[in-house]
Amino acid sequence: MNSALTAPAQKNWRIWGGIAVVFLCGLLVGVVATNAYHSYERQQRWSQGLAGMKPRVLQHLTQELHLSDDQRQRIDIMVSEAERELLSLRLAQQPRIEDVFVQTIGTIKTTLTPDQQRTLDTLYASLKQRWASDRAYADQLQSASHP
Repeated sequence: MNSALTAPAQKNWRIWGGIAVVFLCGLLVGVVATNAYHSYERQQRWSQGLAGMKPRVLQHLTQELHLSDDQRQRIDIMVSEAERELLSLRLAQQPRIEDVFVQTIGTIKTTLTPDQQRTLDTLYASLKQRWASDRAYADQLQSASHP
């Protein structure tokens, strides 16, 4: 008689245990997928460089300040002007920045293995490529503002 009462109780625990496992698996998949998405998004922002900054700034201001269309258009002009000024400042300092990077990378390489040095070279090449795209973007802005 005692075993007859425990059989339904065991069945209920198995059902609830199965539900809990499914829920936890879904939670885990959601966390992993969200992390992968954010990592991808950060990489995309990095690869866009300065060209991707203005749209992100405008989108953030529009959302946070609930800008009207008219406000957004006027602020777009202001942000464009600031973007040009900031780019010219940045590009004026770029040669010194590159010198510091070259010196620092040379120093870092003395503590790395050959494989690590090759990986660092790859990372630096990627950074130089981004700098080149930033310069091209600055040139594009410059030519657009002075037709």
